[in-house]
Amino acid sequence: MAANSELLIATSTGAMLAVNAKASDYAIKGLQQVASFGTRSNSLESSSSAPIKPHTGGDGRWDAINVATCKDSPIGLSHFRLLKRLGYGDIGSVYLVELRGTNTFFAMKIMDKGSLASRNKLLRAQTEREILGLLDHPFLPTLYTYFETEKFYCLVMEFCSGGNLHTLRQKQPNKHFTEEAASIHSIATSPVAAYIKDEG
Repeated sequence: MAANSELLIATSTGAMLAVNAKASDYAIKGLQQVASFGTRSNSLESSSSAPIKPHTGGDGRWDAINVATCKDSPIGLSHFRLLKRLGYGDIGSVYLVELRGTNTFFAMKIMDKGSLASRNKLLRAQTEREILGLLDHPFLPTLYTYFETEKFYCLVMEFCSGGNLHTLRQKQPNKHFTEEAASIHSIATSPVAAYIKDEG
């Protein structure tokens, strides 16, 4: 994948555009969490499930994550089966994963702690997690949970099977969209831009 596959507002594959959700109760909780991030550690925070987001009501992936987090051990890499690498960027690689025993699929961004620390990218990883945790929009990927291991930080997000806009553009004749396709993508991304502007 290209360098722009590592955008904060990205598809669940870690590429360009496509994110998911949040609303009033969660917005308040999210803002309180952001306020508490004034003192940052060398962690993305402890293992945690993000609260259910209003736009994803009835989403069975929340149930699967909640069942996994309620078990005796905290959720971790051993709960997931890595199926294939979807892409990579400046601070990590994104994999298609299955939550074991659930037939539920996610995109998992895995970031190497040592690499982040040596390249002074920890703040960027924390910021990405915070932003993804605040988003609540059907056109943006949902952050379901995040955790860390001894060597890695992991973000478990919605898997967007359609891929990313950059890869789609690369597959077009002459590597650009027709006017009609560009119009459709503009219409689809306008609500996302408005949502991000409104959320500040």
